Amino acid sequence: MKVDRAFLLEAYSHPDAVRSYSRAVSQIGLWKFEETFFSRYLRTEGRILDLGCGAGRTTFGLYDAGYRKIIGADLSPVMIRQARLNADRRGLKIRFRVGDACRLPFESKSFDGCLFSFNGLMTIPRRSLRITALREIRRVLVPGGRFVFTTHERQGGASSQPLWRKEMALWRAGKQDPQLHEFGDELIEELGRPTFIHVPDRREILGCLKAADLEWIEDEYPDLARESRAVRKFVCFDCRFWAARRPPHSAGVPVQGRPRGSGSSAVAPRRGRAQGPRAPSAM
Repeated sequence: MKVDRAFLLEAYSHPDAVRSYSRAVSQIGLWKFEETFFSRYLRTEGRILDLGCGAGRTTFGLYDAGYRKIIGADLSPVMIRQARLNADRRGLKIRFRVGDACRLPFESKSFDGCLFSFNGLMTIPRRSLRITALREIRRVLVPGGRFVFTTHERQGGASSQPLWRKEMALWRAGKQDPQLHEFGDELIEELGRPTFIHVPDRREILGCLKAADLEWIEDEYPDLARESRAVRKFVCFDCRFWAARRPPHSAGVPVQGRPRGSGSSAVAPRRGRAQGPRAPSAM
């Protein structure tokens, strides 16, 4: 059976996953780079959707940073219940609701910004569905609204290349895991049961943004050496941070990676160290 929505619901409703995500709320919070990158593109006074919020790690972190008009949404009702409990314990009245990224329960042009942190977009199986989610994010953003998210990196450092050559050989021979959909898909034993993650390359993400009519702004690797020991242990790998936006005008043409000086307002990509793909830690 292929990885599907039911698989994701089971994975992110597992008690071990919920406990791990909840611990991250109090023990991790926002990383330094997350706070810097998010504040670069998400206005504190804006209406913000924290998509794939889990137990609320980034939601509470942003609230503490001054974001008062924030809503958390997650596919898992169990995670949302835990997020609400965490909010009650903190005495915070933050809205959390169950929501599928591929069919968001919000009106069009409802948010000034959207966040999909810690590779959450890449837990959606099938590229077509990830594009559907991106189109939904575009729909709920106001014109010019910003979207920030993170991904793994398939074209990473030299240490990761033997792994992906082996994976490519399996796919070409038709011997890949039958539960998977596409090259780059991974099943990882973590948090009490297998979890799914798709590991893209940069070109793939730029293509998905273009297909969803979202304009690329910037992508960058964080310097994990500047983070606390707790964050480094929590993250375990380098990931790429992305910023995009809904075009200010409906007829706008998506900007895809134009260099500086080309007449575009886009920022040239910043690239950092790339490590081999590893298991995603809990949010």
